[in-house]
Amino acid sequence: MKMPPYQGLEHHQRGMGATIVLFMIALIALVGAALAYANRGNPARITSESARVFSAVLLKQSADFRDAYSRFVFDGGDVATMTFNAAGVPAGDLFNPATQYGVYQAPPAQALAPGAVVAWRYNRSTAVTGIGSTAPESIAWLADVAQPVCAQVNNQMYGTPAIPLAALTQAEVGAPGATISLTPAGRATGCFATADNRFVFYSTLGES
Repeated sequence: MKMPPYQGLEHHQRGMGATIVLFMIALIALVGAALAYANRGNPARITSESARVFSAVLLKQSADFRDAYSRFVFDGGDVATMTFNAAGVPAGDLFNPATQYGVYQAPPAQALAPGAVVAWRYNRSTAVTGIGSTAPESIAWLADVAQPVCAQVNNQMYGTPAIPLAALTQAEVGAPGATISLTPAGRATGCFATADNRFVFYSTLGES
């Protein structure tokens, strides 16, 4: 007997919901594994498995920051003056505990090169080719990402571990008005190599 259209739609929605739930369970398991791995100390060599785990953590953290940013904007926050500080101050900070748009999460130190500053950075005026209009974007980014983790970020996002090269140094990434021009273009989140042979993870928080 032919299923009524609305029943077919309901069945499809249940299937999509189950898929999303399974994906979230797998992601939570990866994050848990990363935290357990981090407690072992900072290994001298990153394995392919640990690179996959740490890349998943970076992707999850950046997605949480993007959600917090969206809530901030929806609530009428001024992105021109918004700050991005781990302490959540001043009042217009994305992580201010009074507004509860989001919670700052430190990246796992093992995802970064030895001696790197273990902290997320924020730019409100970075152009990313192929994203939004010609106006600059707001991005969260990490300097000195370990190369295997960088490759796994792109592999998980786009199905290839290839790391595109940007024609700017890591220091220039943080400069006001910087342009991240990559091939292929149009990646809102990803990892790239800089002209001074370092690796940067970035994620746009909101497109212009």
